Amino acid sequence: MVELEETWTEKSFYDRPLTVWLGEDGCDEKSSPLLDVFTAASIGSYQRVKDILKEEKNVCNHKNQGGWTVLMYAAYYAHSEVISLLLEANAPVHLCNNDGCNALMLAVMCGNDNIVEMLIKAGSILETRDNRNWTALFHAVNSGHHSVVETLLKYRVNINSCDRVRGMTPLMYAAQLGDARMVSLLLRGGAVVSLTNPQGHTAVRIAKDAGFPDIAATITQWDHQGLSGPSLFDGPAAVEARRTHLQPQTPRTRGNVVPSLDNANVQPTDLETLLDQIGLSSYMSIFREQDVDLQIFLTLTDQDLKECGIQKLGPRRKMTSAIARWHSNAPLRSTPECAYADKLEVEMQELGVKLTEALQTLQQTKTQINQENNLRVVTEGWVVEARGRLHECHQLCQILIEQVAAACHCASVLSAQASLGTSPLIQPALISTIVDTMALIAAQVDTLMALTDPSVPRGPSNLTSPRKQGYRSCPNTPR
Repeated sequence: MVELEETWTEKSFYDRPLTVWLGEDGCDEKSSPLLDVFTAASIGSYQRVKDILKEEKNVCNHKNQGGWTVLMYAAYYAHSEVISLLLEANAPVHLCNNDGCNALMLAVMCGNDNIVEMLIKAGSILETRDNRNWTALFHAVNSGHHSVVETLLKYRVNINSCDRVRGMTPLMYAAQLGDARMVSLLLRGGAVVSLTNPQGHTAVRIAKDAGFPDIAATITQWDHQGLSGPSLFDGPAAVEARRTHLQPQTPRTRGNVVPSLDNANVQPTDLETLLDQIGLSSYMSIFREQDVDLQIFLTLTDQDLKECGIQKLGPRRKMTSAIARWHSNAPLRSTPECAYADKLEVEMQELGVKLTEALQTLQQTKTQINQENNLRVVTEGWVVEARGRLHECHQLCQILIEQVAAACHCASVLSAQASLGTSPLIQPALISTIVDTMALIAAQVDTLMALTDPSVPRGPSNLTSPRKQGYRSCPNTPR
Protein backbone atom coordinates (compact mmCIF):
# COMPACT_ATOMS: atom_id res chain seq x y z
CA MET A 1 0.00 0.00 0.00
CA VAL A 2 2.96 2.31 0.69
CA GLU A 3 4.17 1.77 -2.82
CA LEU A 4 0.70 2.57 -4.19
CA GLU A 5 0.41 5.76 -2.18
CA GLU A 6 3.79 7.02 -3.35
CA THR A 7 3.20 6.28 -7.01
CA TRP A 8 -0.58 6.40 -7.32
CA THR A 9 -0.40 8.72 -10.30
CA GLU A 10 1.79 6.35 -12.30
CA LYS A 11 0.06 4.83 -15.31
CA SER A 12 1.72 1.52 -14.52
CA PHE A 13 -0.89 0.98 -11.82
CA TYR A 14 -3.89 1.87 -13.98
CA ASP A 15 -4.28 -1.62 -15.41
CA ARG A 16 -3.49 -3.46 -12.17
CA PRO A 17 -6.21 -5.43 -10.34
CA LEU A 18 -8.35 -4.02 -7.56
CA THR A 19 -6.31 -5.84 -4.91
CA VAL A 20 -3.31 -3.67 -5.74
CA TRP A 21 -5.36 -0.51 -5.35
CA LEU A 22 -6.86 -1.74 -2.11
CA GLY A 23 -3.42 -2.65 -0.73
CA GLU A 24 -4.21 -6.28 -0.03
CA ASP A 25 -0.99 -8.28 0.42
CA GLY A 26 -0.50 -11.88 -0.60
CA CYS A 27 -3.18 -11.86 -3.30
CA ASP A 28 -2.63 -13.30 -6.75
CA GLU A 29 -3.06 -10.58 -9.34
CA LYS A 30 -4.10 -13.07 -12.03
CA SER A 31 -7.07 -14.29 -9.98
CA SER A 32 -8.03 -10.84 -8.72
CA PRO A 33 -10.88 -8.89 -10.34
CA LEU A 34 -9.90 -6.14 -12.76
CA LEU A 35 -11.10 -2.56 -12.65
CA ASP A 36 -14.71 -2.02 -13.69
CA VAL A 37 -15.42 0.39 -16.51
CA PHE A 38 -16.58 3.23 -14.23
CA THR A 39 -13.44 3.11 -12.10
CA ALA A 40 -11.25 2.78 -15.17
CA ALA A 41 -12.86 5.85 -16.74
CA SER A 42 -12.58 7.88 -13.55
CA ILE A 43 -8.81 7.28 -13.25
CA GLY A 44 -8.19 7.59 -16.99
CA SER A 45 -7.21 3.98 -17.68
CA TYR A 46 -7.36 4.17 -21.46
CA GLN A 47 -6.31 0.58 -22.15
CA ARG A 48 -8.73 -0.90 -19.61
CA VAL A 49 -11.65 1.07 -21.03
CA LYS A 50 -10.62 0.02 -24.54
CA ASP A 51 -10.52 -3.65 -23.53
CA ILE A 52 -13.96 -3.42 -21.96
CA LEU A 53 -15.37 -1.76 -25.08
CA LYS A 54 -14.06 -4.64 -27.18
CA GLU A 55 -15.82 -7.12 -24.90
CA GLU A 56 -19.10 -5.22 -24.69
CA LYS A 57 -19.84 -2.32 -27.04
CA ASN A 58 -23.07 -1.40 -25.24
CA VAL A 59 -21.20 -0.60 -22.02
CA CYS A 60 -21.36 3.12 -22.89
CA ASN A 61 -25.10 3.08 -22.17
CA HIS A 62 -24.75 1.49 -18.74
CA LYS A 63 -25.42 3.53 -15.59
CA ASN A 64 -24.48 2.93 -11.99
CA GLN A 65 -26.74 3.50 -9.00
CA GLY A 66 -26.24 7.26 -9.21
CA GLY A 67 -27.15 7.28 -12.89
CA TRP A 68 -23.58 8.05 -13.98
CA THR A 69 -22.25 6.74 -17.27
CA VAL A 70 -18.67 6.06 -18.31
CA LEU A 71 -18.60 9.30 -20.29
CA MET A 72 -19.73 11.28 -17.26
CA TYR A 73 -16.82 9.99 -15.15
CA ALA A 74 -14.30 10.72 -17.90
CA ALA A 75 -15.72 14.23 -18.39
CA TYR A 76 -15.82 14.97 -14.67
CA TYR A 77 -12.15 13.99 -14.21
CA ALA A 78 -11.05 15.52 -17.56
CA HIS A 79 -9.60 12.41 -19.21
CA SER A 80 -9.60 13.61 -22.81
CA GLU A 81 -8.10 10.42 -24.27
CA VAL A 82 -10.79 8.27 -22.69
CA ILE A 83 -13.47 10.72 -23.88
CA SER A 84 -12.16 10.51 -27.45
CA LEU A 85 -12.25 6.73 -27.20
CA LEU A 86 -15.82 6.75 -25.89
CA LEU A 87 -17.03 9.24 -28.50
CA GLU A 88 -15.53 7.05 -31.25
CA ALA A 89 -17.59 4.22 -29.76
CA ASN A 90 -20.73 6.39 -30.11
CA ALA A 91 -21.15 6.98 -26.41
CA PRO A 92 -24.40 8.96 -25.88
CA VAL A 93 -23.78 12.54 -24.75
CA HIS A 94 -27.42 13.26 -23.86
CA LEU A 95 -27.85 10.81 -20.97
CA CYS A 96 -28.37 12.36 -17.52
CA ASN A 97 -27.67 11.10 -14.01
CA ASN A 98 -30.13 11.06 -11.13
CA ASP A 99 -29.62 14.81 -10.63
CA GLY A 100 -30.49 15.52 -14.27
CA CYS A 101 -26.89 16.46 -15.17
CA ASN A 102 -25.31 15.29 -18.40
CA ALA A 103 -21.61 14.90 -19.16
CA LEU A 104 -21.37 18.50 -20.39
CA MET A 105 -22.66 19.89 -17.11
CA LEU A 106 -20.24 17.74 -15.10
CA ALA A 107 -17.32 18.96 -17.19
CA VAL A 108 -18.51 22.54 -16.73
CA MET A 109 -18.68 22.12 -12.95
CA CYS A 110 -15.03 21.09 -12.86
CA GLY A 111 -13.87 23.82 -15.24
CA ASN A 112 -12.69 21.42 -17.93
CA ASP A 113 -13.06 23.84 -20.84
CA ASN A 114 -11.30 21.61 -23.39
CA ILE A 115 -13.62 18.73 -22.44
CA VAL A 116 -16.58 21.09 -22.72
CA GLU A 117 -15.60 21.95 -26.27
CA MET A 118 -15.17 18.28 -27.17
CA LEU A 119 -18.64 17.44 -25.90
CA ILE A 120 -20.25 20.40 -27.66
CA LYS A 121 -18.67 19.36 -30.95
CA ALA A 122 -19.95 15.83 -30.30
CA GLY A 123 -23.52 17.13 -30.23
CA SER A 124 -24.21 17.88 -26.58
CA ILE A 125 -27.16 20.28 -26.25
CA LEU A 126 -26.24 23.52 -24.50
CA GLU A 127 -29.76 24.30 -23.26
CA THR A 128 -30.42 20.97 -21.51
CA ARG A 129 -31.71 21.58 -17.98
CA ASP A 130 -31.09 19.51 -14.85
CA ASN A 131 -33.39 18.90 -11.88
CA ARG A 132 -32.59 22.42 -10.60
CA ASN A 133 -33.68 23.81 -13.99
CA TRP A 134 -30.11 24.93 -14.65
CA THR A 135 -28.32 24.80 -17.97
CA ALA A 136 -24.56 24.36 -18.35
CA LEU A 137 -24.11 28.15 -18.27
CA PHE A 138 -25.69 28.38 -14.80
CA HIS A 139 -23.24 25.74 -13.50
CA ALA A 140 -20.31 27.60 -15.04
CA VAL A 141 -21.36 30.88 -13.42
CA ASN A 142 -22.05 29.23 -10.07
CA SER A 143 -18.65 27.50 -10.13
CA GLY A 144 -16.83 30.66 -11.22
CA HIS A 145 -15.14 29.11 -14.26
CA HIS A 146 -14.59 32.08 -16.54
CA SER A 147 -12.81 30.16 -19.32
CA VAL A 148 -15.74 27.73 -19.51
CA VAL A 149 -18.17 30.63 -19.83
CA GLU A 150 -16.07 32.00 -22.69
CA THR A 151 -16.23 28.61 -24.38
CA LEU A 152 -20.00 28.42 -23.97
CA LEU A 153 -20.44 31.95 -25.34
CA LYS A 154 -18.26 30.98 -28.28
CA TYR A 155 -20.84 28.34 -29.20
CA ARG A 156 -23.76 30.78 -28.81
CA VAL A 157 -25.27 29.62 -25.55
CA ASN A 158 -28.45 31.42 -24.50
CA ILE A 159 -26.91 33.96 -22.16
CA ASN A 160 -30.30 35.36 -21.09
CA SER A 161 -31.89 32.03 -20.20
CA CYS A 162 -33.86 31.99 -16.97
CA ASP A 163 -34.21 29.19 -14.46
CA ARG A 164 -37.91 28.54 -13.98
CA VAL A 165 -37.57 27.85 -10.25
CA ARG A 166 -36.17 31.16 -8.95
CA GLY A 167 -36.59 33.27 -12.07
CA MET A 168 -32.89 34.22 -12.13
CA THR A 169 -30.60 34.76 -15.12
CA PRO A 170 -26.85 33.94 -15.19
CA LEU A 171 -26.09 37.66 -14.81
CA MET A 172 -28.24 37.81 -11.67
CA TYR A 173 -26.42 34.83 -10.17
CA ALA A 174 -23.03 36.37 -10.97
CA ALA A 175 -24.13 39.65 -9.38
CA GLN A 176 -25.40 37.82 -6.31
CA LEU A 177 -22.10 35.93 -5.95
CA GLY A 178 -20.08 39.12 -6.29
CA ASP A 179 -17.99 37.81 -9.20
CA ALA A 180 -16.99 41.06 -10.94
CA ARG A 181 -15.04 39.33 -13.70
CA MET A 182 -17.97 37.01 -14.45
CA VAL A 183 -20.37 39.96 -14.53
CA SER A 184 -18.12 41.80 -17.00
CA LEU A 185 -17.79 38.66 -19.13
CA LEU A 186 -21.56 38.18 -19.30
CA LEU A 187 -22.17 41.84 -20.09
CA ARG A 188 -19.71 41.69 -22.98
CA GLY A 189 -21.43 38.50 -24.16
CA GLY A 190 -24.77 40.30 -24.52
CA ALA A 191 -26.53 39.80 -21.20
CA VAL A 192 -29.62 42.01 -20.88
CA VAL A 193 -29.46 44.04 -17.66
CA SER A 194 -33.13 45.07 -17.68
CA LEU A 195 -34.51 41.57 -17.05
CA THR A 196 -36.20 41.07 -13.68
CA ASN A 197 -36.89 38.14 -11.38
CA PRO A 198 -40.40 37.34 -10.06
CA GLN A 199 -39.89 39.97 -7.33
CA GLY A 200 -39.23 42.62 -9.98
CA HIS A 201 -35.52 42.96 -9.09
CA THR A 202 -32.89 43.50 -11.76
CA ALA A 203 -29.27 42.39 -11.55
CA VAL A 204 -28.40 45.85 -10.20
CA ARG A 205 -30.83 45.49 -7.31
CA ILE A 206 -29.65 41.95 -6.60
CA ALA A 207 -26.01 43.09 -6.45
CA LYS A 208 -26.92 45.91 -4.03
CA ASP A 209 -28.93 43.58 -1.80
CA ALA A 210 -26.03 41.11 -1.74
CA GLY A 211 -23.62 43.85 -0.60
CA PHE A 212 -21.72 44.42 -3.84
CA PRO A 213 -22.25 48.10 -4.75
CA ASP A 214 -19.24 48.15 -7.09
CA ILE A 215 -20.79 45.42 -9.24
CA ALA A 216 -24.12 47.27 -9.21
CA ALA A 217 -22.31 50.42 -10.41
CA THR A 218 -20.58 48.44 -13.16
CA ILE A 219 -23.88 47.05 -14.44
CA THR A 220 -25.50 50.51 -14.28
CA GLN A 221 -22.64 52.08 -16.22
CA TRP A 222 -22.82 49.33 -18.82
CA ASP A 223 -26.56 49.89 -19.13
CA HIS A 224 -25.89 53.54 -19.95
CA GLN A 225 -23.02 53.32 -22.41
CA GLY A 226 -22.21 49.67 -23.19
CA LEU A 227 -18.99 48.54 -24.79
CA SER A 228 -18.89 50.96 -27.70
CA GLY A 229 -21.77 53.37 -27.26
CA PRO A 230 -25.45 52.95 -28.12
CA SER A 231 -26.59 50.07 -30.31
CA LEU A 232 -29.25 50.27 -33.00
CA PHE A 233 -30.54 46.85 -31.98
CA ASP A 234 -31.66 48.21 -28.59
CA GLY A 235 -34.57 50.06 -30.18
CA PRO A 236 -35.36 53.78 -30.46
CA ALA A 237 -36.17 54.29 -26.79
CA ALA A 238 -32.86 52.86 -25.57
CA VAL A 239 -30.91 54.71 -28.25
CA GLU A 240 -32.43 58.06 -27.32
CA ALA A 241 -31.92 57.43 -23.61
CA ARG A 242 -28.26 56.61 -24.12
CA ARG A 243 -27.74 59.57 -26.43
CA THR A 244 -29.35 61.90 -23.87
CA HIS A 245 -27.11 60.48 -21.14
CA LEU A 246 -23.90 60.65 -23.18
CA GLN A 247 -24.40 63.81 -25.26
CA PRO A 248 -26.68 66.27 -23.51
CA GLN A 249 -24.71 69.32 -24.60
CA THR A 250 -25.34 70.20 -28.24
CA PRO A 251 -27.47 68.48 -30.87
CA ARG A 252 -25.88 67.41 -34.12
CA THR A 253 -26.00 69.78 -37.06
CA ARG A 254 -25.85 69.25 -40.77
CA GLY A 255 -24.54 72.21 -42.78
CA ASN A 256 -26.07 75.45 -41.56
CA VAL A 257 -29.27 73.81 -40.37
CA VAL A 258 -29.68 73.33 -36.63
CA PRO A 259 -32.60 71.04 -35.82
CA SER A 260 -34.97 72.20 -33.15
CA LEU A 261 -35.34 69.58 -30.39
CA ASP A 262 -37.12 71.70 -27.83
CA ASN A 263 -40.45 70.01 -28.40
CA ALA A 264 -39.15 66.60 -29.43
CA ASN A 265 -39.84 65.04 -26.05
CA VAL A 266 -43.25 66.67 -25.63
CA GLN A 267 -45.93 64.00 -25.93
CA PRO A 268 -48.60 65.35 -28.32
CA THR A 269 -52.21 65.35 -27.21
CA ASP A 270 -53.81 65.79 -30.63
CA LEU A 271 -53.11 64.74 -34.18
CA GLU A 272 -52.20 68.21 -35.41
CA THR A 273 -49.42 68.53 -32.81
CA LEU A 274 -48.04 65.10 -33.71
CA LEU A 275 -47.97 65.88 -37.44
CA ASP A 276 -46.34 69.22 -36.71
CA GLN A 277 -43.54 67.51 -34.75
CA ILE A 278 -42.70 65.20 -37.64
CA GLY A 279 -43.02 68.01 -40.23
CA LEU A 280 -46.17 66.72 -41.94
CA SER A 281 -48.76 69.29 -40.81
CA SER A 282 -49.74 69.88 -44.45
CA TYR A 283 -51.52 66.49 -44.43
CA MET A 284 -53.86 67.53 -41.60
CA SER A 285 -56.58 68.53 -44.07
CA ILE A 286 -56.69 64.98 -45.46
CA PHE A 287 -57.27 63.52 -42.01
CA ARG A 288 -59.95 66.13 -41.28
CA GLU A 289 -61.81 65.05 -44.41
CA GLN A 290 -61.61 61.41 -43.26
CA ASP A 291 -62.63 62.29 -39.65
CA VAL A 292 -59.38 60.76 -38.35
CA ASP A 293 -58.32 61.90 -34.90
CA LEU A 294 -55.22 61.00 -32.88
CA GLN A 295 -56.74 57.82 -31.45
CA ILE A 296 -57.68 56.49 -34.88
CA PHE A 297 -54.39 57.69 -36.41
CA LEU A 298 -52.39 55.56 -33.97
CA THR A 299 -54.14 52.40 -35.28
CA LEU A 300 -53.47 53.02 -38.98
CA THR A 301 -51.18 50.86 -41.09
CA ASP A 302 -49.32 51.74 -44.27
CA GLN A 303 -52.21 50.40 -46.35
CA ASP A 304 -54.71 52.46 -44.35
CA LEU A 305 -52.69 55.64 -44.97
CA LYS A 306 -52.65 54.88 -48.67
CA GLU A 307 -56.43 54.48 -48.67
CA CYS A 308 -56.75 57.84 -46.90
CA GLY A 309 -55.09 59.48 -49.90
CA ILE A 310 -51.43 59.73 -48.83
CA GLN A 311 -49.76 58.32 -51.92
CA LYS A 312 -46.16 59.45 -51.37
CA LEU A 313 -43.92 56.85 -49.76
CA GLY A 314 -41.84 59.30 -47.69
CA PRO A 315 -44.71 60.83 -45.68
CA ARG A 316 -46.30 57.41 -45.18
CA ARG A 317 -43.05 56.00 -43.83
CA LYS A 318 -42.65 58.94 -41.44
CA MET A 319 -46.19 58.47 -40.18
CA THR A 320 -45.82 54.73 -39.63
CA SER A 321 -42.53 55.38 -37.82
CA ALA A 322 -44.24 57.97 -35.61
CA ILE A 323 -47.03 55.48 -34.83
CA ALA A 324 -44.48 52.80 -33.95
CA ARG A 325 -42.53 55.24 -31.76
CA TRP A 326 -45.71 56.26 -29.96
CA HIS A 327 -46.52 52.64 -29.06
CA SER A 328 -42.93 52.04 -27.86
CA ASN A 329 -42.95 55.27 -25.79
CA ALA A 330 -40.01 56.61 -27.78
CA PRO A 331 -39.41 60.30 -28.65
CA LEU A 332 -40.61 61.46 -32.04
CA ARG A 333 -37.33 63.08 -33.10
CA SER A 334 -35.73 61.86 -36.33
CA THR A 335 -32.04 60.96 -36.22
CA PRO A 336 -29.96 58.76 -38.55
CA GLU A 337 -29.21 56.41 -35.66
CA CYS A 338 -32.91 55.61 -35.30
CA ALA A 339 -33.59 54.77 -38.95
CA TYR A 340 -32.92 51.08 -38.57
CA ALA A 341 -34.83 50.95 -35.31
CA ASP A 342 -37.80 52.65 -36.99
CA LYS A 343 -37.74 50.06 -39.72
CA LEU A 344 -37.80 47.25 -37.17
CA GLU A 345 -40.61 48.91 -35.22
CA VAL A 346 -42.75 49.29 -38.34
CA GLU A 347 -42.13 45.70 -39.34
CA MET A 348 -43.09 44.58 -35.85
CA GLN A 349 -46.34 46.56 -36.09
CA GLU A 350 -47.14 44.96 -39.44
CA LEU A 351 -46.26 41.51 -38.11
CA GLY A 352 -48.50 42.18 -35.13
CA VAL A 353 -51.42 42.93 -37.45
CA LYS A 354 -50.72 39.79 -39.48
CA LEU A 355 -50.45 37.77 -36.30
CA THR A 356 -53.83 39.06 -35.13
CA GLU A 357 -55.40 38.15 -38.45
CA ALA A 358 -53.78 34.72 -38.34
CA LEU A 359 -55.11 34.15 -34.84
CA GLN A 360 -58.61 35.14 -35.96
CA THR A 361 -58.36 32.77 -38.91
CA LEU A 362 -57.14 30.04 -36.59
CA GLN A 363 -60.07 30.63 -34.25
CA GLN A 364 -62.52 30.47 -37.14
CA THR A 365 -60.91 27.26 -38.35
CA LYS A 366 -61.18 25.76 -34.87
CA THR A 367 -64.87 26.72 -34.75
CA GLN A 368 -65.48 25.07 -38.14
CA ILE A 369 -63.62 21.96 -37.03
CA ASN A 370 -65.73 21.78 -33.87
CA GLN A 371 -68.90 22.12 -35.92
CA GLU A 372 -67.75 19.40 -38.31
CA ASN A 373 -66.85 17.15 -35.38
CA ASN A 374 -70.29 17.67 -33.86
CA LEU A 375 -71.91 16.94 -37.23
CA ARG A 376 -69.77 13.85 -37.57
CA VAL A 377 -70.88 12.61 -34.15
CA VAL A 378 -74.53 13.09 -35.08
CA THR A 379 -74.02 11.43 -38.45
CA GLU A 380 -72.24 8.46 -36.89
CA GLY A 381 -75.16 8.11 -34.48
CA TRP A 382 -77.55 8.00 -37.38
CA VAL A 383 -75.41 5.45 -39.18
CA VAL A 384 -75.28 3.23 -36.12
CA GLU A 385 -79.06 3.46 -35.74
CA ALA A 386 -79.59 2.72 -39.45
CA ARG A 387 -77.33 -0.30 -39.23
CA GLY A 388 -79.31 -1.57 -36.27
CA ARG A 389 -82.58 -1.26 -38.15
CA LEU A 390 -81.00 -2.87 -41.20
CA HIS A 391 -80.01 -5.82 -39.06
CA GLU A 392 -83.57 -6.11 -37.70
CA CYS A 393 -84.94 -5.98 -41.26
CA HIS A 394 -82.56 -8.76 -42.26
CA GLN A 395 -83.79 -10.94 -39.42
CA LEU A 396 -87.42 -10.30 -40.40
CA CYS A 397 -86.56 -11.26 -43.97
CA GLN A 398 -85.16 -14.56 -42.76
CA ILE A 399 -88.41 -15.27 -40.91
CA LEU A 400 -90.43 -14.29 -44.00
CA ILE A 401 -88.36 -16.62 -46.16
CA GLU A 402 -89.18 -19.50 -43.83
CA GLN A 403 -92.88 -18.63 -43.97
CA VAL A 404 -92.84 -18.33 -47.77
CA ALA A 405 -91.08 -21.70 -47.98
CA ALA A 406 -93.86 -23.26 -45.83
CA ALA A 407 -96.54 -21.68 -48.01
CA CYS A 408 -94.84 -22.95 -51.15
CA HIS A 409 -94.77 -26.43 -49.63
CA CYS A 410 -98.50 -26.25 -48.89
CA ALA A 411 -99.21 -25.03 -52.42
CA SER A 412 -97.19 -27.93 -53.82
CA VAL A 413 -99.24 -30.41 -51.76
CA LEU A 414 -102.52 -28.86 -52.96
CA SER A 415 -101.29 -28.97 -56.53
CA ALA A 416 -100.43 -32.65 -56.17
CA GLN A 417 -103.87 -33.42 -54.72
CA ALA A 418 -105.56 -31.48 -57.54
CA SER A 419 -103.67 -33.45 -60.16
CA LEU A 420 -104.71 -36.76 -58.52
CA GLY A 421 -108.34 -35.65 -58.30
CA THR A 422 -108.60 -36.41 -54.60
CA SER A 423 -109.95 -32.91 -53.87
CA PRO A 424 -112.49 -31.88 -56.53
CA LEU A 425 -112.95 -28.41 -54.96
CA ILE A 426 -109.37 -27.43 -55.71
CA GLN A 427 -108.97 -25.69 -59.05
CA PRO A 428 -105.64 -26.45 -60.80
CA ALA A 429 -105.46 -22.95 -62.39
CA LEU A 430 -105.79 -21.26 -59.01
CA ILE A 431 -103.17 -23.53 -57.51
CA SER A 432 -100.79 -22.70 -60.38
CA THR A 433 -101.32 -18.98 -59.82
CA ILE A 434 -100.61 -19.37 -56.11
CA VAL A 435 -97.42 -21.32 -56.80
CA ASP A 436 -96.18 -18.69 -59.29
CA THR A 437 -97.01 -15.86 -56.87
CA MET A 438 -95.20 -17.57 -54.01
CA ALA A 439 -92.17 -18.15 -56.22
CA LEU A 440 -92.15 -14.42 -57.14
CA ILE A 441 -92.46 -13.48 -53.45
CA ALA A 442 -89.57 -15.80 -52.61
CA ALA A 443 -87.43 -14.16 -55.30
CA GLN A 444 -88.26 -10.66 -53.96
CA VAL A 445 -87.49 -11.75 -50.39
CA ASP A 446 -84.14 -13.16 -51.56
CA THR A 447 -83.36 -9.80 -53.14
CA LEU A 448 -84.36 -8.03 -49.93
CA MET A 449 -82.15 -10.41 -47.96
CA ALA A 450 -79.18 -9.48 -50.14
CA LEU A 451 -79.87 -5.77 -49.70
CA THR A 452 -80.16 -6.00 -45.91
CA ASP A 453 -77.22 -8.33 -45.30
CA PRO A 454 -75.05 -6.56 -42.60
CA SER A 455 -71.89 -8.35 -43.78
CA VAL A 456 -72.07 -6.70 -47.24
CA PRO A 457 -70.20 -3.32 -47.43
CA ARG A 458 -72.40 -0.35 -48.28
CA GLY A 459 -71.47 2.56 -50.53
CA PRO A 460 -71.77 3.98 -54.03
CA SER A 461 -69.49 1.23 -55.41
CA ASN A 462 -71.68 -1.57 -54.01
CA LEU A 463 -72.88 -3.71 -56.87
CA THR A 464 -75.92 -4.87 -54.86
CA SER A 465 -77.49 -1.42 -55.11
CA PRO A 466 -81.09 -1.67 -56.33
CA ARG A 467 -80.54 0.92 -59.10
CA LYS A 468 -77.52 -0.92 -60.53
CA GLN A 469 -79.26 -4.31 -60.43
CA GLY A 470 -82.52 -2.98 -61.86
CA TYR A 471 -84.71 -4.19 -59.01
CA ARG A 472 -88.31 -3.06 -59.00
CA SER A 473 -90.84 -2.90 -56.20
CA CYS A 474 -92.74 -6.08 -57.18
CA PRO A 475 -94.99 -4.65 -59.91
CA ASN A 476 -96.36 -8.10 -60.81
CA THR A 477 -97.40 -8.98 -57.28
CA PRO A 478 -101.17 -9.69 -57.26
CA ARG A 479 -103.29 -7.48 -55.04
